[in-house]
Amino acid sequence: MRILAISGSLRQDSFNTQLLRALPPLAPEGMEIEFFDGLGDVPLYNQDLDVEDCPKPVQRLRTAIAEADGLIIASPEYNGSIPGVLKNAIDWASRPTSRSALLGKCVVTMVATPGRGLGRNALSDLGRVLHDCHAFVISGPWVHLSEAPTRMEAAQAEGDGEAATVLTDPMTRRLVDIQLSSLQDAVKNDAGRHAVVPLMSFITPRR
Repeated sequence: MRILAISGSLRQDSFNTQLLRALPPLAPEGMEIEFFDGLGDVPLYNQDLDVEDCPKPVQRLRTAIAEADGLIIASPEYNGSIPGVLKNAIDWASRPTSRSALLGKCVVTMVATPGRGLGRNALSDLGRVLHDCHAFVISGPWVHLSEAPTRMEAAQAEGDGEAATVLTDPMTRRLVDIQLSSLQDAVKNDAGRHAVVPLMSFITPRR
């Protein structure tokens, strides 16, 4: 099972990117987590550019999402909501509606923030936006990593491997286990497709 992980932050040392990097060792057996690193290359959504030969970064984004069995999206909270770069990527991925890469896709949402009490708005808005794109968002308890610097630590890379991140908070590790196992079950049971069946008559062009 191939799961695509997307960070909603472009910052190199983003807490959300670190959170995603900490997930592979905690993934259930049979789940592989891949990382999408091209969010910053995706242009602002412009319907004039949304043609068959759309910009290459957009094609890459749509293909990566379409080919994945499920998604994990970790987002910071900017001004009480999700970052513009993430919303822009979702806008591109959601079109055209009848062939959207997000249509029926099973998604886990997470948030990491350095502050206390932040992140709930981002989780709520991200879930609402994805739902409106007809994705299937795994319900809570969500991974809401506040005070992230105190609950993660860098791990020494082995050989020439990249430095990893380890989640040190037991409750966060437990929530990650619940969410990833739920995502695996949702994908296996085709929950995303079943969730959009009532909508297909509205979003599929008549023949």
